[in-house]
Amino acid sequence: MRSIRLFAIDVDGTLLDSSHRLKAEVRDAVCRLANSGIKVALATARGPQAVRDIVRRFDFAPWLICFSGSWIGELDPQTLRPMNIRADHRIPADLADSIIATALEHNVEPNVLMPEGWRVRTLTDEILAECAIVNLQPVVSDELLARDEEPSKIMLISSLEQAGIALPKIAASVQASSSATFSKPNYLEILPIGVNKARAVSVLANALGLELADVAAIGDAPNDLEMLSEVGFAFAMGNASDRVKASADAVVGSNDEAGVAQAVNQLFLHIGVN
Repeated sequence: MRSIRLFAIDVDGTLLDSSHRLKAEVRDAVCRLANSGIKVALATARGPQAVRDIVRRFDFAPWLICFSGSWIGELDPQTLRPMNIRADHRIPADLADSIIATALEHNVEPNVLMPEGWRVRTLTDEILAECAIVNLQPVVSDELLARDEEPSKIMLISSLEQAGIALPKIAASVQASSSATFSKPNYLEILPIGVNKARAVSVLANALGLELADVAAIGDAPNDLEMLSEVGFAFAMGNASDRVKASADAVVGSNDEAGVAQAVNQLFLHIGVN
């Protein structure tokens, strides 16, 4: 752990507590880490717009790995507009149309996301719940994609009853042409092929002149698994599944127990930062 120079932090279920709030103890620990000279990246399934309220809470500008790796960049501390964009991968338009059609065949409403926006056909109860979590409202339109438009991500949020039936079938049907991963049991994230948090962390580390061995990461969900498996040191949250915990080097408290702050304290202990 003494070589750690970058800390990648998942957001929902990790940085934020179960009420989707940033605890002061966690915020202060992350700011202290950044102010010690260690780079911080938020590695999230959210888009850049959906992390603005979080970025406002810090006294530094974290790197952002958004859409589980499709987009890498920063937000300007003053305007909160994207800057220093290092990656912006998109799903090809014809493939996106096919994915949307497949979702609708299974009676699941697609969410189409790009760095600048979010579109849905209708506001289901599950989509309304997501609106409350990220403090954003999607554009409601029958036209989810303009001609030849390429999205960063297509997110399928089903009811919990559908989650074990429709979503695995959709994931299997698109796996050959895209990357499909679950961020929650009823959230299927469909991304450009080859995209995941691990590859994005590698790209960012390389841009910063670092190796993956210089990176620590923390997460709780299946879409964190590749990242936790490939970095130099991995923390799992106490609220993570047994599978995620098994992929980590250490397990800290849950997101309601300020587990991220505990991980930061362990980093300080092992790298000798006061």
